[in-house]
Amino acid sequence: MTTRLIDTLGMPYENTYYGNLEETNSIELDSHNEIKRTWSEKKVEKLKAKYNITSLPFIKIIDDETEEELEFL
Repeated sequence: MTTRLIDTLGMPYENTYYGNLEETNSIELDSHNEIKRTWSEKKVEKLKAKYNITSLPFIKIIDDETEEELEFL
């Protein structure tokens, strides 16, 4: 849903590691595979702790010129 909104707004973005559905390591909390679901739950908890967030999706805004992190959403 988030990427569709950004596409609609015509804003450039990079869909990275955890949100890329083409990657075999994508987070799938509703997976029927118990191993995949458990791995996903642990990965979400690590992301929440690392970035001090309470929910996903996690959006990091970075200045293209300075590569400085501007904001977390």
